[in-house]
Amino acid sequence: MSSLKKRLLLSLSAAALAAPMAAGSAQAIEVVVLDQVNLAAQSAELSFGGLWGESLAATAAAIGNSAAFNIEGVDDAAALELDQVNPASTQLADIDLHDIDLGAGGADGIALTAAAIGNTLSGTGEGQIASLDITQSVHRGQSAAIVLDQVVVSGLESSLSAAAIGNSASLTAGAIGTGDGFDTLLQTNTTGQNAGIDIADLAVLPTETGAVLDATAAAIGNSLTLTATTGDLFLDGLDQNNVGSGQSAGLILDGVNDLGVPHTPVGVTTPSFETFDSTLVAAAIGNSATLEAAGNILLDEVEQLNVVAQNASLDLDQVYGLGALDGTAVAIGNSLSISADGALALDKIESGVDQDNHSTQSVAIRLDDLGLDGAVDLTAAAIANSLSLSSGGDFALNEGSLLDQLNTSGQSADVTLGGLDGVGDLSATVVAIGNSLSLSSGGDLAFDADGAIEQTNHGSQTVIGALTELNGTGAGELTLAAIGNSVSLDTEGAVSGAAPTITQFNTSAQTAVLSLTEIGDLASLDVTGVAIGNSLSLAAGSFEGTGTLSISQETVAGQSVSLSLGSAGLGALSATTAAIGNSASVTIR
Repeated sequence: MSSLKKRLLLSLSAAALAAPMAAGSAQAIEVVVLDQVNLAAQSAELSFGGLWGESLAATAAAIGNSAAFNIEGVDDAAALELDQVNPASTQLADIDLHDIDLGAGGADGIALTAAAIGNTLSGTGEGQIASLDITQSVHRGQSAAIVLDQVVVSGLESSLSAAAIGNSASLTAGAIGTGDGFDTLLQTNTTGQNAGIDIADLAVLPTETGAVLDATAAAIGNSLTLTATTGDLFLDGLDQNNVGSGQSAGLILDGVNDLGVPHTPVGVTTPSFETFDSTLVAAAIGNSATLEAAGNILLDEVEQLNVVAQNASLDLDQVYGLGALDGTAVAIGNSLSISADGALALDKIESGVDQDNHSTQSVAIRLDDLGLDGAVDLTAAAIANSLSLSSGGDFALNEGSLLDQLNTSGQSADVTLGGLDGVGDLSATVVAIGNSLSLSSGGDLAFDADGAIEQTNHGSQTVIGALTELNGTGAGELTLAAIGNSVSLDTEGAVSGAAPTITQFNTSAQTAVLSLTEIGDLASLDVTGVAIGNSLSLAAGSFEGTGTLSISQETVAGQSVSLSLGSAGLGALSATTAAIGNSASVTIR
């Protein structure tokens, strides 16, 4: 076809379309169709103002085509469709919708489809849209974007799908609500893809199935984000299952209320749906997964199953009513953290951070101003892991608080508890090579049962137990057996109960230090050291007990034993040394 013939055909098509428009906006247009199947450098455009019609259709298929659709002031349109199926490259498809009010009765909705190589597809709308469906299936260098402001979806579902290599898909919306539909962003790509959802002032109402807001991405090199600034989200699901590297999944919720809670939509007296969860899942090589919330969340779950260099973090500020908190990471080089600055009113925390990794992993939990009535459980098993639990608030536990770390080398385990009250059982255990473990408290530990720190290691380990203002009827016990360990127990408070014990069975270069101040009603105190090159010392302020204080050291060479007691009132005092080159001293004031 010659260029002149093509221009004539396009001119005739434009004139035919302009004729009904000139008759005025009140004239009904039953069907308007623009069908363009061309080869190169063609453009197709529809522009309607104040029109009403049963259906509007526009179709373009060509190499190098651009198609645009612009509607203003449409009161009722049963179906509005732009279909572009192109084989080659440099195609453009654009939709611009303003002040659209599509009738809900029998309306098929708005559909936009594009499939090509090198396509870009965008949609913009303002008004009320019963149904919006955008599908793009392309191969490389494509982008799909939808911008919706003040859109009220009252009909079917709003969906955006993109499947290609090098695609980017994004959805931006103002206010969405008053309907049973849901918003879906689905991206299944291979490399270099981006999928983003940015939603402001949301009032997303759930369906009976609970499928309200869902975002899914599966690809190599994908990044997927969901952002909500204000509003009420019944369910947020961000699911990312990727294969390759460089993926990121982010969920940021600010001012969000009643997430995962049964929720009564506008105009509905009794909700007929079940309670759902808020879930963030990421599985890939090189993934990072984050969850951040400043609102009211009933249940938050983060699960990350990755291979290398992954990060998973939870940041919860001013969060209330959290039913359960679960964080899981299994990978090489993973780091997982949970942070909360607000108040978590939990019947029971099963804050089970379970990490079974191999190298350079870290697990951290930071909980401030906590009012807990359940149990805190933290477990890590890996090579070169670091694990810490910190609280600046108040732990009121009826059950045990446990820190368990089984590692091989270069590990550290740290427990810092402030303002403790009513702890039933506090236990920290590490078994590894090169571990360091510390337990410190600036508050009040009232043990009903044993409080114990046990460390069984092989080299360069340290164990520190610093307990202040201790009260209770249980027992404080510190035990270690290792090569090259150093152990110390320091308390400035009062121990009322069974005997605190330090036992050290080491081989070389070990030190054991016990410092007790203002201790009363102590049944017995026993310190034992057996090693080569050990040094052991005991210092106490005031003993007001009838028990027995004994120090026993059976070593070989270069050992020292020191005992310093002030204002001591002990029933019996015993110090024994048997070794080559030992020095022993006893001082009583």
